[in-house]
Amino acid sequence: MAVNGKAFLIDTTKCTACRACQVACKQWNELAAETTENRGGYENPPDFTANTWLRVQFKETERSDGSLAWTFVRSSCRHCIDAPCKQEAANSDSITIDSDTGAVLFGEGTKDESYAAIRTACPFDIPRQDSEGQLFKCRMCVDRVDNEDLEAAADRIPACAKVCTTGAITFGDYADITAAADARLAEVIAEGFTNATILDRNDVRLLILLAEPAGMYSLTTRG
Repeated sequence: MAVNGKAFLIDTTKCTACRACQVACKQWNELAAETTENRGGYENPPDFTANTWLRVQFKETERSDGSLAWTFVRSSCRHCIDAPCKQEAANSDSITIDSDTGAVLFGEGTKDESYAAIRTACPFDIPRQDSEGQLFKCRMCVDRVDNEDLEAAADRIPACAKVCTTGAITFGDYADITAAADARLAEVIAEGFTNATILDRNDVRLLILLAEPAGMYSLTTRG
C-alpha cells in the first residue's frame, strides 16, 4: 500500500549537535524553558517532558577498533505510519492522524486516556504527561506545514528543519524523502561506513540514518 503525506530524514552524518532544532521547537511551539544542571556531559535536558518534545541525544562509546565514537542524533516522535499509541487509545478522537501530513496528533482528550498504556504502547518511549494529565509530543509543526497563508514553500516545513544549516534535517513528501534516504544511505556505505542503516525504514515518518551501529547511539529503537 502506498504511503502518502510527509516525512523527515535525519542524517546523523551531517549533524553537528548545534541544537538549533531543539531551540526552534521550543520557540515555535511556545514551550516553557526548564531548569537543567550540569550532569557531566553535553546533553540537556536529560529527558522528554510535556514541554520538551525534541532532544539532541549524545553518547560516547568505543568502536570495534578501539577508537572513540561520539554520536548525537535529533530525537522526537517518529510519527509511526501505523501508530501503536492510537491503537491503544480508548477514545478515537484523543489521538488523530492529520489528513495532509500523516502526523500523529495528541489532543486534549488524552487527559482521559491511560498515560501508562499510551506511553508503554510507544516503541520509542516518547509521550509525556503534564500536571493536568494531558499528553504531549512532537506535532510535526502541522500548523506550519498546513498553513497556506505562508507564501514561501520553504516556510511550510517544521521549525527544526527550517533552522538546520547543515542539511541534517530534511522534510518533504514521503516518497521523495524515502528515496533520498535510500540514496544517501548508499553514499554513506560507499564512503566506508559499512554498518550504516536507516532505522525502521518502512514503519515511521521520521527516518534516521545512522553511520554507526544503532547501539552506539543514545536512542530507543523498535527492538
